[in-house]
Amino acid sequence: MTRILIPTDLSAQSLKIAEEAFKMYPDDIIDVILVYPYRLPVWNSDLYWFSPAKIIKKHEDEQFAHTKDELVRKYFKNISSIYVELFTGVNSLAFENFRVHHQIQTAVLPQNGFLDFSHDDTFDPTNLIVKKVPIINRVQIENVKHSEDYQGLKPGLFSLIQKVFRS
Repeated sequence: MTRILIPTDLSAQSLKIAEEAFKMYPDDIIDVILVYPYRLPVWNSDLYWFSPAKIIKKHEDEQFAHTKDELVRKYFKNISSIYVELFTGVNSLAFENFRVHHQIQTAVLPQNGFLDFSHDDTFDPTNLIVKKVPIINRVQIENVKHSEDYQGLKPGLFSLIQKVFRS
């Protein structure tokens, strides 16, 4: 069984990286760990209410859970597990502990700029992953946020308005 680390910004688009991982290992059973980097609050009172599940729910986009379910249905024969883990460390030693704890030997990374880590309470984990994970696979994925095809991923009224004006 292969255990693969994939960075995520909790967008549905970020799950394209996981799909590429399944294509790289078509005959393997894979554990996918989607790592979301999170900066812990500074105030002790905020730590009292700290809940990884609530943080993940707060930051994931509307389509993330649905797209993850679709991915599981499509690649169910290859999936042992797929889940999101928060990484709350601040340096490479903390990331090494995270990697060893989760027994990660392989990571799949997209090109720079594919994931959006612009929130104040997150950061780009790419450098830590490159330093500490022994096997790195890089993939080139079209960034649909800047593509004409993105209209199919937008939920709600905005998507309908765009379709009307384009026809």
